[in-house]
Amino acid sequence: MSLKYQFRQAQKIISRLNSQDAKSLQKICQEIQAAEIKLQEKSKNLMTRCIKQCGGICCKNVQLDLIISHWDFVFILALKPSLVNDMLTCLEKEQPFFSSDCIFLKDGAGPCIFPDDTRPEVCIVTFCDDISPVKKEIVSVKRKFFKLTWFILLLKIRRFIFNG
Repeated sequence: MSLKYQFRQAQKIISRLNSQDAKSLQKICQEIQAAEIKLQEKSKNLMTRCIKQCGGICCKNVQLDLIISHWDFVFILALKPSLVNDMLTCLEKEQPFFSSDCIFLKDGAGPCIFPDDTRPEVCIVTFCDDISPVKKEIVSVKRKFFKLTWFILLLKIRRFIFNG
């Protein structure tokens, strides 16, 4: 599935929310953001290693649609709608079904266009070193994304049942 498709799906999900559901989504996304901030704070050494020693190799020659999902786009769009145009510009460079460097790296080299506290799940919880010092924080981020997933799925089920 292409990232463009997943991005459009995320936009559709957000556009269909009523005001109460939009507030709930915002709250869940803020919880994810807070968990990401805690992870970033605790993983400074790991992140420094990623940037200085590895040079962001995990952002190179990847299949992005396996890394970034529409749940990530829902999260990012809910918190940073101002990134829509930048994201659309990046999505024009997408080469579905082929490995490539991450299209969300500024000028193809980096840094990432997404703010440190609003990153896709896999991007923020993946390290090429021992994660035991930050395992608790990684689990927290993953649980919050799981909560987001279930929130959206339950909305779809509720919409299906009541709108038939």
